[in-house]
Amino acid sequence: MTARTKRTNSATLPPREKGRPAQRRRGRPADARKHADILAVAMDVFLKGGYHAASMDAIAARAKVSKITVYAHFSSKQALFSAICAELAGRLTGTFQRMTLSGLAPEKALRQMARAYLDLALAPRSLALHRLVVAEAARQPQLGRLIHRHGPVAIAATLAVYLKAQPSLRIANPELAAQQFLGMVLAQNQLGLLLAGKPAAKSKAALNAAIDHAVELFLNGCRKI
Repeated sequence: MTARTKRTNSATLPPREKGRPAQRRRGRPADARKHADILAVAMDVFLKGGYHAASMDAIAARAKVSKITVYAHFSSKQALFSAICAELAGRLTGTFQRMTLSGLAPEKALRQMARAYLDLALAPRSLALHRLVVAEAARQPQLGRLIHRHGPVAIAATLAVYLKAQPSLRIANPELAAQQFLGMVLAQNQLGLLLAGKPAAKSKAALNAAIDHAVELFLNGCRKI
């Protein structure tokens, strides 16, 4: 190769091939932020208006991106709704996985679990999600299963592990006992809000009294004589 050819090739090479180090890419943080922003906006749109009223156009407008960008991140409206359910399910599981019950007396542990469960389940967004998933369960049963597995089932499993480790309690089936305790705490208050717009316990004091009664009733049936 002649010196002239070398000079010509060198002049046409892109900068990184001329010996300059290429800039190192650090992933795609802008895309990740955009993905999270679209998901957050879509979550609000779905929870407020329901599945059928939500549109990709409205979500794109609220997120200040094009509809093409929304579809670049989520292939369909159903895929976007599935991502929302997965995100919320992960939050449900994480809340109770971080809870530390070991070392607490049964009365205190049960009150702590009941209070956290009610705070989560009776929150406006949780109630909206409950309505939305129930409405869509027949058409998209996998989403109902996802929320159920990461919500009530996972939360009851956390409590069951604690109950099984308590020498002062006589419980043949800790998993069933945990489900029954949480159901006793939640049922009337959640149904009251879902169907009548108000919980059975109409004040914080009344809610705490209902929790205390459920704990007492549960422990009276489970304590070793």
